[in-house]
Amino acid sequence: MVSTPPVIVSLRLAHLRAQEAVKCAAWHVATMQFLCCLELTEKRGDAACFSFFALRLHECYAKMGLLEKAKIYRQMAEMDPLNGADSMV
Repeated sequence: MVSTPPVIVSLRLAHLRAQEAVKCAAWHVATMQFLCCLELTEKRGDAACFSFFALRLHECYAKMGLLEKAKIYRQMAEMDPLNGADSMV
């Protein structure tokens, strides 16, 4: 029987892969891994991690010149994903 790793293990592995991709300027790989991280943190209900990974996605998309997409992730980082409210308020 094959068991799936705990969410935190999957999150850490995806984060490590994303960091390596950023070092190599492999932006498409980095965004794919950071998107995985974002989904996992949303499942965990961790607003601080969600904001962290949304900012990493903002940076990657900005590096790729996809400024509108980068802006969306910047806005997501500033919102509370659990209830949709601005975290700044």
